[in-house]
Amino acid sequence: MSGSRSERRGVRFTLLGTVDVTVAGERIDLRAAKLRTVLALLLLGRGSLVSDSRIAEMLWGHTPPVTADAQIQTYVSRLRKILGETCTITRLRPGYVLDVGPARLDLVEFERVAAAGRQAAAAGRTAEAADLFARALGEWTGPALAGVTDCLEAVAAPDLEERRLVVLEERVAADIELDRHGGLVAELTGLVGANPLRERLRGQLMTVLDRTGRQAEALSCYHEHRRRLAVEMGIDPGAELREIYRRVLASTPAKPARPLPRTQHQVPAQLPPDIADFTGRTDHLATLEALLRPDPDRSSAAAAVISGMAGVGKTALAVHAGHRLRAGFPDGQCYLDLRGTSAPVRPHDALAKLLTGLGVPARDVPSDVDERVRLYRSRLADRRVLVVLDNAVGEQQIRPLLPGNPQCGVLVTGRARLSALPGVPVVDLGVLSQAESLELLSRIVSKQRIQPDPRSAERIARLCGGLPLAVRIAGARLVAKPHLRPVELAGRLADRGRRLDELQLADLDVRASVGLSYRSLGTGARRAFRLLALLERATFSVWNAAVVLDVTVGEARELTEQLVDARLLEVPDQDRYAYHDLVRAVAMELVAEEDLAVDRFAALHRAHASMEYSTE
Repeated sequence: MSGSRSERRGVRFTLLGTVDVTVAGERIDLRAAKLRTVLALLLLGRGSLVSDSRIAEMLWGHTPPVTADAQIQTYVSRLRKILGETCTITRLRPGYVLDVGPARLDLVEFERVAAAGRQAAAAGRTAEAADLFARALGEWTGPALAGVTDCLEAVAAPDLEERRLVVLEERVAADIELDRHGGLVAELTGLVGANPLRERLRGQLMTVLDRTGRQAEALSCYHEHRRRLAVEMGIDPGAELREIYRRVLASTPAKPARPLPRTQHQVPAQLPPDIADFTGRTDHLATLEALLRPDPDRSSAAAAVISGMAGVGKTALAVHAGHRLRAGFPDGQCYLDLRGTSAPVRPHDALAKLLTGLGVPARDVPSDVDERVRLYRSRLADRRVLVVLDNAVGEQQIRPLLPGNPQCGVLVTGRARLSALPGVPVVDLGVLSQAESLELLSRIVSKQRIQPDPRSAERIARLCGGLPLAVRIAGARLVAKPHLRPVELAGRLADRGRRLDELQLADLDVRASVGLSYRSLGTGARRAFRLLALLERATFSVWNAAVVLDVTVGEARELTEQLVDARLLEVPDQDRYAYHDLVRAVAMELVAEEDLAVDRFAALHRAHASMEYSTE
């Protein structure tokens, strides 16, 4: 009862049928195909940025109108009004990000339940698996993405339909194993007719026909398919279908083959490749090696947390340190991305991944999280294994993943400091020095390219603010464009209006990386992040923040500390706060896009007043 009431009060999105949204139990009429298309694109993005160009292409094809940007903004504005405060659409150049919060999305539920079905099937719980697969398929109310533009339907619907058919095949396989043949012949006949080249469905139909005493029809089903392939494509049926045909001929009912047990990897080697151009961090590496060095007198697992702002190189340092420490952990190295800035992995799921990596077959992984913890720690007993847990979101995510064996090592990275983990020291990672930034740029681009114009190279390194991600992108731009001279890139980066656009290449993007931290904040902290960027000072006090935000000093302190915890503000001195230049650039974009002009001007007036009358 309470669950249904909660769902009625919340927001529910539908993609597996007509694209729809239900708010507080009331279906919202999205009449326009283009409005449905924008909503569907943002939902399919799963919290990732969807670019303006992608939206325009899916709305108008390859010939968008000159007013495309304005029309997209109008559609986004309408969606914001529809969704209210439960879900937020954030402008992050060059696109938009939808955070659905606690809202229910049928596609996510479909995938979650289907994954549970696969786990049950792997563990031999076939009846449970069949029921779960049927529940997952129940999320579908019609053809996926109905009501969107033809462009989006043509691009995205086939992938969703393929996922539906795979789960349908898995449900049929479970029903066959349970000898639930009633009704399957009619269902499979229709499915084979609609998908004549899908051999798994045809093989399942042949199997059911064979088991129900209709061998002649099973053989006819095979020959029809063989003739069609020969005429249209000049090929033979696949090996699996030929095997089912041979079994029917021999009158031996085809039992579906159980998956082979997974090979046990006794020595996991899961670290990503080392970074060939790793630069600097000498003191940090020495600290980590001292903290994680094997010690027979240690009473708990050696552990350390690497913490720092977005793009500062936490993962690179952890991976590089992990490779240097391999000799001290001869029984293996486990690596797991906990996705703390996007879709955090639950400890329950993280333990399953770690256990399978340690050689436990999926069917033997317990369903209860406490049992998984016990098995995980038992597997690590008397073994020297290094566990690297990348991109953690909080202490609750990490605690169940800590080994009990004191001879194991754990290296955790995260934007939060995770200081509540007992006995685990935090290694704070700052930006690179100017010399280290220049050295990294030279390693990426080559010294031969940099040496003819060292001043431009130094300027590029300085404009990147010592942020390794920014330096890497700048270097990659020079590598990707041999005709681009360092002096030209330096000039582009000097333009504040386009600096963030230049610091974006392929899947590397400073704006998007900082945006992940911004999206993790509450409404008040987001507003503070935007408005405090209007303070034209290198540093500011909590009093300055209180004036700009028009709140009490106590409230301002709480908000600024939230930004510090999210690594969006730095504390260069006692009771002083500062933005990194690139983080401020993101905040300035956001304040222009998300705050009304009247609010910006009022905050700007207060900012000037706070600086004029400040005696600090």
